[in-house]
Amino acid sequence: MKKFSRVEKAFYFSIAITALVLAISVVYMQTQLLQVQSDLTTVNSQIEEKKTELDDAKQEVNELIRSERLTGIADSQDLQLNNENIRSAE
Repeated sequence: MKKFSRVEKAFYFSIAITALVLAISVVYMQTQLLQVQSDLTTVNSQIEEKKTELDDAKQEVNELIRSERLTGIADSQDLQLNNENIRSAE
């Protein structure tokens, strides 16, 4: 069996260390990727919740400015409804 010289031992050792570092780096990067994907899913979920809240608020505004409702309120207070003064929030 052939004995390895110091240079060969150093070379093989550096290859082994490099392979180990690369393996650890791959595992670390995959873990980070999974964390980022999880965070992205959470943020997308929050965005959808906010969109739903916004849609609900818009629906409520539309219900509150219905002309029948406003006419009823004006009549109950003995007021006259002026449609030019009614605005819709965007």
